[in-house]
Amino acid sequence: MKKNNWILIFTSVFLFVILGLIYDSKLIHRLDQSAFKFFEAIRTNGLDSFCYFLRDFGSSKIYLTFSIIMLIYSILRKRLWSGISLVITLLTGRVIVTILKDFYERPRPASMYYFESGFSFPSGHAVMASTFFLTLSFILFVIEPKLMKHKKLIHFLAFFMIFLISMSRIYLHVHHFSDIIAGWLIGFAWYSLCKNVFISLHEKGQLT
Repeated sequence: MKKNNWILIFTSVFLFVILGLIYDSKLIHRLDQSAFKFFEAIRTNGLDSFCYFLRDFGSSKIYLTFSIIMLIYSILRKRLWSGISLVITLLTGRVIVTILKDFYERPRPASMYYFESGFSFPSGHAVMASTFFLTLSFILFVIEPKLMKHKKLIHFLAFFMIFLISMSRIYLHVHHFSDIIAGWLIGFAWYSLCKNVFISLHEKGQLT
């Protein structure tokens, strides 16, 4: 793995750990409350419906369904390892989310618009959206190299979907803004680690 990749992964994990230590501080509390107030100011019935749609669209079941579809497509394109990498990255990412939530045990916001079980830190939707859309964009370039000419557009769409799904969690008051940032950090770190591991194994001929 390249040195720069390790630096990015380490930095993301380091910032996550720091955030995990200070999310109860007055500064983070003010930032979280400011985010809630912003979305409260623009709340409409239409946005409510859209954010509930994003909640469902950003579920692990939906991601797994798309992953299975991509796995089948990767088999047809003789790029099996690409499809497997997406499935493994998602499944292990879900396990990491569960472990971290149980470790930090941060309660969800008291002002939730609907009941959501489990703990709050980090946001599972933010982690899973990050790992799914970033990994998906990566394997699309592997399976279909001709898509590289649309690299900027595909990356923009990936980041845009991550942003929308993540912001919907704050809008619905089921996550603090700091939960989302933590989710992005862990999601990016896990995506980067898994991507580089699979690339390394592929280059060594252990994956086809």
